[in-house]
Amino acid sequence: MEFTDGFYENESLLRGVNKNPNFWNDEKQRPSSAIFKDSKGISVNRTGKNKKYYTESLEILKNNLGDNIKTVAEIDVSCCMSLELYLKYLPTDDNIYHSEIHKSENQVTLSKSDAKKLSEICKIVD
Repeated sequence: MEFTDGFYENESLLRGVNKNPNFWNDEKQRPSSAIFKDSKGISVNRTGKNKKYYTESLEILKNNLGDNIKTVAEIDVSCCMSLELYLKYLPTDDNIYHSEIHKSENQVTLSKSDAKKLSEICKIVD
């Protein structure tokens, strides 16, 4: 499967949440906004449009984090589009699903409010 640079509105993005206590909000029992703050871009795995790719993408993410994984957060591409975030497809040799979320085409780091919104709307997968 070869993805294109374009993302589908009904596609999801998966973000691993490691066991770092800063990445989890105990009070709300969900990921904190800290998982969406990274000056190098928010690394995610895209899922494509079918269940097979979703499953493969999720497994690669879990394997990459290994025992350090707490859960996986899922974000709908349509939510990123509504926040006017920039999605960049960046496959690697060992992960065809790898992508990043940026503030814009020219700005990598998300604003605090964007990070907070993503933490509030993401779904917990596992």
